[in-house]
Amino acid sequence: MSSLASIPALRGLSPAALGILAGQARAARFAAGTVLRPAGEVARSVVFLLSGTIVATHVGSTGVEVWPERWAGPAVVDKPAVLDGGVPVTGLTALTTVSVRLLDRAGFLDLLEREHSVRTHVLAKLARDAMAGRQRLVEAVTLPAVAQVAVWLTQLTEGQRVVWRGTQEHLAHTLGLSRVTVNRALARLARDGAIELTGHGIVIVDRSRLAAFTGGS
Repeated sequence: MSSLASIPALRGLSPAALGILAGQARAARFAAGTVLRPAGEVARSVVFLLSGTIVATHVGSTGVEVWPERWAGPAVVDKPAVLDGGVPVTGLTALTTVSVRLLDRAGFLDLLEREHSVRTHVLAKLARDAMAGRQRLVEAVTLPAVAQVAVWLTQLTEGQRVVWRGTQEHLAHTLGLSRVTVNRALARLARDGAIELTGHGIVIVDRSRLAAFTGGS
């Protein structure tokens, strides 16, 4: 129950409401690489991600895999697919070992109907995600690759020394670019003193230099 309380959308619930939800949502743990839901399968349950990272995956006609969304726990995963009730073009895969709670679609809809705080949070998050998706689309069709990478890195948490701990291939999947393209973009950013590529991940050395690339330089 306390783990569910760590999810932002559920923080406004009373202890009694959290107890009811804990009884309805099945606990599960999945190893890295596990496919939680293949693309083309209806999302029958919402995933309350307690820990770990999950990505939405899509393989195009050319065989290239992209990750349109990425969630790090605590979070509610892929709300639009569950609410829509249709057949999503993306699947869900555990990028790391994950601990989750699974609540069936009917239970999730009932939770939204019953709990104002959850409904308000979910609607606000859906609106922010829609606007962010619109911005990413604009960037994808108007910005060169090095600018797309720079924009992505500037959006990551400030104050952390290492802002990206995944591989360059993971970053390529996330941005919908080839690994070679991402490698070249990172090399240029590093050459200009904006970032440093370390064994632990990508470190932002100079945010002002990195920001200079976001306009398409």
